[in-house]
Amino acid sequence: MTIDMVIYIAIAVLTGLVLGRLFFGSSKKEVKGSEKINLEDSNARIQTLTSQLSQEENKQQEMKSKYEELLNEANQKINDLDSKLNSKIEDSVIDENIKRKLSEVNDLKKKIKTLEDENEEFEDEIDDWRGKVKRKDSEILLLRDELDKETRQKKGLEEDLNTKSKELDDKEKELNIKIDSLAFVQEILTAKQTSDTSISSLYLKIDGLKDFIKDDLKTTVTNLRKNLSDDCKERLFNSGLEGWAITAKKSWIQGKTAIAFVGEFSAGKTSIVNRLLSQDDPNVPLLPVSTKATTAIPTYISGGVGTFYQFVTPNNELKIISENTFKRVSKEVLDQVKGVSSLIQYFVMTYKNSNLDRLSILDTPGFNSNDKEDAERTIGVINECDALFWVFDVNNGTVNRSSIDLIKKHLKKPLYVVINKVDSKASSDVDKVEKLIKKTLTDAGLKVNKVIRFSKKTSLSDMMNIIKTISHDERKEGYLNFLQEEMDLLLNEQERVVKEKQQKADELLNKCNALVDQYNQAISDLQKDCETVSNIPHFETHIFSKDNYEMSQGQYRRMCGLLETISDARTTALYDLYNSQMDARSELEKAYNAHAEERTNWYRLSDRTDLLKKKIKELKK
Repeated sequence: MTIDMVIYIAIAVLTGLVLGRLFFGSSKKEVKGSEKINLEDSNARIQTLTSQLSQEENKQQEMKSKYEELLNEANQKINDLDSKLNSKIEDSVIDENIKRKLSEVNDLKKKIKTLEDENEEFEDEIDDWRGKVKRKDSEILLLRDELDKETRQKKGLEEDLNTKSKELDDKEKELNIKIDSLAFVQEILTAKQTSDTSISSLYLKIDGLKDFIKDDLKTTVTNLRKNLSDDCKERLFNSGLEGWAITAKKSWIQGKTAIAFVGEFSAGKTSIVNRLLSQDDPNVPLLPVSTKATTAIPTYISGGVGTFYQFVTPNNELKIISENTFKRVSKEVLDQVKGVSSLIQYFVMTYKNSNLDRLSILDTPGFNSNDKEDAERTIGVINECDALFWVFDVNNGTVNRSSIDLIKKHLKKPLYVVINKVDSKASSDVDKVEKLIKKTLTDAGLKVNKVIRFSKKTSLSDMMNIIKTISHDERKEGYLNFLQEEMDLLLNEQERVVKEKQQKADELLNKCNALVDQYNQAISDLQKDCETVSNIPHFETHIFSKDNYEMSQGQYRRMCGLLETISDARTTALYDLYNSQMDARSELEKAYNAHAEERTNWYRLSDRTDLLKKKIKELKK
């Protein structure tokens, strides 16, 4: 190796040391700068700092290794060069150029020695820096512990915040329900009656006529006809009367087949009703209310010239409300309104729908509600319909026992069972549910006219074909005509009875008159016999004896016979005729009383019949 090569190597080593100094100095500055990092930084920054420190340490270790490797190589080459130089010095004469080079080499050695000293100082600084890094690691661990603690506290605060937020949402929801309830009550209380003032008058007349028939007329008829059949009584004064009164007040069900739907919550009742309303025609508007609104209070849905929302008060006032008010009627809102039955009997919703021309639908709260008022409102209206459809969700597969008891006790109309959502189960499972429902209802003594399987995919004709077979009870509309005909028949019958009683009294009067004639004749005969007896003894005058009444022996026998007739036959005849007269007079008196009573009944019945016709005439006005 030449001197020049040695010099180049030394210069390269020196340059490497200078670059290492600069590099490590920069790293030192970065470490010192890193001390200024705020300890309150997030965990992400701490992790970044740790990663950077680790990378810098690796780089420094790598540079140190390269430096030591180069230094060892340089020292080795210098030693080899020294040996060669010494050998050269011994073998030849050193010229001035070589001396100069050797001097430079010595200078270079001194610089290397200086650099080695500086490197040792730098290693000491590295050790100090490592100590600082360890202290920083400890501080980082403490910061991580504090961060974990703060994280746990934050998580606890977030949970508390979520809990409070949920409570706040519940309170807000409860407050909104209360606000809706107050608004609903206010709107109901301030609702205006229909512009047709005759509605209230009509209801009063119907109630007045109903009370007259149920009390006054019923008492008159039942007292008059104690043998009146139970069936006739039921139609005249009980179910027939009630059915007429209900129908007379509800024009929306008059002349229409009325069907009622009941069912458990979410059984799909509203979806069935909507399909009936639309007949699967997308152009026909559906029921513009939610499930909760339609099932909270009995609601009649019927066709009309326009969309109207009304309700009937317990005082039989028909009032109008807005659609928004109607849509407020949810179970949650009504739960806030105690005694809702004191405000509303039922809702009436009419809207233009040709499918409702001959059909009226009653949507009810059902019997299974925990609210006693819900069940009572439902019971009060279902029997005015022509049939009841009980909707079951096939996924429930059970029958509510309280509903069975109420239907068995109160329902007097045909019952149909609808098993809904059958497309959600296998056919075999639906068979099991149907079998269970049939058995439960049969064991309870309830007759089911038909079980209908239904779903959104089922053809609507399956339901409509059954509805078309339901007969509308026209007797409700014809009740008053039936009642008048029955009253006319009773009046004619009573008139016939009065005539019979009059005829019997006349016969008894004739009998009494005949007995009086016979009695008078008997007295006349007695009088004649007495006169004849008194004329038999005749007064005779004698010269030689006292004057005296005398009779012959034949006259004496005749007188004795007459006296015997008088004392026996004539007296007995008079006694018998007297008793016959008394008996006939008593019968005549009874006949007169019976006639007078029947005539009074006829007058009362005639008066009640005339009053009935008058009230019916006023009602029709």
